[in-house]
Amino acid sequence: MDGFFASGFCGIIGGLLLFGCAQLDEPEKPTEQFVATAFEHALPLQEICDHIPNNAAAADSALMAERYVDQWIREQVVVHEAENRLPEDLQTFEREIEAYRNALLLHHYKERYVQQRMEQEVPEEEALAYYMAHQDLFMLMDYAVRATFVHLPDDDDLHLDFIKSALMAPDTASSFPLQQWCVEHAAIHSLNRETWWYLEDLIQEVPIELYRAEKQLANRKLITFDADGRNYFIRFHEHALIDGVAPFEVVQDRVSELILHGKKQELLLQLEEELLIQAWEKGSVQKLILE
Repeated sequence: MDGFFASGFCGIIGGLLLFGCAQLDEPEKPTEQFVATAFEHALPLQEICDHIPNNAAAADSALMAERYVDQWIREQVVVHEAENRLPEDLQTFEREIEAYRNALLLHHYKERYVQQRMEQEVPEEEALAYYMAHQDLFMLMDYAVRATFVHLPDDDDLHLDFIKSALMAPDTASSFPLQQWCVEHAAIHSLNRETWWYLEDLIQEVPIELYRAEKQLANRKLITFDADGRNYFIRFHEHALIDGVAPFEVVQDRVSELILHGKKQELLLQLEEELLIQAWEKGSVQKLILE
């Protein structure tokens, strides 16, 4: 589309959107308006109105409308070519279209049905009970650790003793001052002692080298090292081994997902059974015996 025609078309579309869409919203609709044709098909103005946000500026609306029309015309041209070139037997998609439509209907209906009838939060007591009864589902494929760490550029060595003493403190009372200090000095940190990490993820943050992983992870002393121009401080508070049962805190989200999935499937199965019973009782369905 050349610049002059595009500019003129945008102006026309802008006017149609400004006045046409408003008229289409009125109870008594005028004769249907079209903004483009291609072969035996026509593009209604209403279709464009439905695809443009109500709060869009006039200029933005015109540009979005122009792109929509251009894409519609392009699609119609290619579809027309396909209809003329493909054999008739390759142009019958009624079964596929019906299957796709049914799948969309079922998906949206089931999602809405579940959202309206099922709580999306799982109480911790229920999650813990499920976890205890199905521990074989939660075996670790990687080490899991509770750890706290701080790292910062190695040119800042004025507060190293403060960092070390805070990380080695027997309780969490010193965590808040250390966190404040880290924020003020842009030091990367994780100071919640209850946070679990998969070791692979932790190493992305703290590139510690583990030669004898089980022994090193069992060490509760502060570990310090330098790497890539940064000072690293890390302390392991607890660990779980590969092939062992993952701690509940590590897999709690997954436990909740499994519980919700099970409840959803049960709810939907109950829905299907109730609808089937109603349909049979009303005579809405029947099995025909072929002779």
